[in-house]
Amino acid sequence: MTGASASSQRGQKVLAIHRFYWPDTPPYASMLRQIVAHWHRQGHTVDVLSSQPSYKKHVAHESRPALENVDGANVRRLSLPNETGRPMVRILNALRLGWSIVWQALRGRYDVIMISTSPPVVGGVCAAIAARLTKARFVYHCMDIHPEVGRVSGEFSRPTVFAGLRRLDMWACKCADPVVVLSTDMAKTLRARPGGEQLRLAIINNFNLPDDDAPATSALPVDMNPDGLNVLFAGNVGRFQGLDVVVDAMTLLKERADIRFVIMGDGAAKSDLQRRVAQTGANIEFVPHQPVAVAKAVMAAACLGFVSLMPEVIRYAYPSKTMTYLSQGCPLLVAVEEGSELARSVVADDTGFHVPTGDATALAALLEYIADQPRDDIRIKSANAHAKAAREYDQSVVMAHWTDLLAGKWGAA
Repeated sequence: MTGASASSQRGQKVLAIHRFYWPDTPPYASMLRQIVAHWHRQGHTVDVLSSQPSYKKHVAHESRPALENVDGANVRRLSLPNETGRPMVRILNALRLGWSIVWQALRGRYDVIMISTSPPVVGGVCAAIAARLTKARFVYHCMDIHPEVGRVSGEFSRPTVFAGLRRLDMWACKCADPVVVLSTDMAKTLRARPGGEQLRLAIINNFNLPDDDAPATSALPVDMNPDGLNVLFAGNVGRFQGLDVVVDAMTLLKERADIRFVIMGDGAAKSDLQRRVAQTGANIEFVPHQPVAVAKAVMAAACLGFVSLMPEVIRYAYPSKTMTYLSQGCPLLVAVEEGSELARSVVADDTGFHVPTGDATALAALLEYIADQPRDDIRIKSANAHAKAAREYDQSVVMAHWTDLLAGKWGAA
């Protein structure tokens, strides 16, 4: 437990840096927005430094005011161009945002400066510098651990680049009070770095994804077979998700019309997956990205919610879709390393099934086994999923941890 500062007894002045804030933001940014709104309701003054909407590359974004009040927070937006697939623009954006963080901190004189890992490494280092210059407390919210996760993707594969970035990020981590991670696996990764035993770490996982502002609808974008086994993947269809294994497994099961897989979302890997499904005839249906409320309704109708990551990624990140599946009573089917926190909890809490990562044969065998069993086990796991979500991942439960953290009260990981 770290000691609370005198300012924790009164409303504090907080600078929160969120590269993508609102509107048109990735799912994690919706959670960050809820944290900011919660702190405002708690009596704190919160300023947000962000950018104009630019998250989706091929979407015409409506420009927002450079200064705007959102949920009680004062939001300042920089005009940063879209950086998807443009590495030089990404670097320039990170540097400009970094300078703006320091300038905003010098102007505002904050009690607390918090940043998430976007932009990776550079943002954390600049926020740590700003906190040092102004004697503010620095909270480093590591939604992912960089540059390690970038090495898996190949982004930071050069040893000298990786080593330099990790030294920079480690310096930022040592400045933090605390570094917030999402899982014990992520905490172990930071502890394993040289000097990691010195870090102040707290584990606060994400909560059930809040609904967005899209209009409600009662129609589902996909028909579920009431007599079959409907398995759903909902989220970013990217490289880290390792969804090739789904195509391989469902190809083995293409004679089983009662076993159906739905992939709902968009991402870099989607077109390749669609091409392979067209070639193999696997029983997989693709559905575009949906508003959160619609996605939740599809989860509630599915038999299983699929969570998959490439090997090692679970050490550096945690799939936030897990909480939303659980909140809808959708049992999990997780394809991650057996010793990970996620795999252990699914088995221990009886909220779903585990299969080795990247093993299409094992996945196909498990799906066939589940499809051939009565649905009693699925119903039990669904009830357990609801209970776990309410117990651990309800927004009010997680927000209580953020209240304690801002007050300087948090349990060391």
